[in-house]
Amino acid sequence: MRELSTTPLRGNKHCRRLDAPAFLSEKPITGGFEYYSGDQQQWHTNWSSPGARCYLVWSETGDSGMRFILNGEVWTSQDLPGWQYRIFNIPQPHCVFANCHRKSFGWWVPHTDTEILLPVGLKNAEDVLQFA
Repeated sequence: MRELSTTPLRGNKHCRRLDAPAFLSEKPITGGFEYYSGDQQQWHTNWSSPGARCYLVWSETGDSGMRFILNGEVWTSQDLPGWQYRIFNIPQPHCVFANCHRKSFGWWVPHTDTEILLPVGLKNAEDVLQFA
């Protein structure tokens, strides 16, 4: 498993690196992050690694989420409380905000014709393996 917690964050990202859970050990992890109220990741595109990303997210209250630029407009995708996932193509301008405790684990997946920008709720974290 790639050690992410020892890798410094680039730019002005205000969140902490987090190692992915063991059940994701076979996935090509691109990021693991922990946010607390007021933390954020600034706008970025992940342009150097095209394809798509699946993000498994846990949000304490749902007062967190992602923003995307779609057709020139900023679009907010609010998290759900608990576990959820999204899949979106890269490069795609996006940022993250948190007004509660939030954890996220992302990995590379092939480009998809069916992006999932609104969060899909999960009963538990391992359920994501059925979808990505």
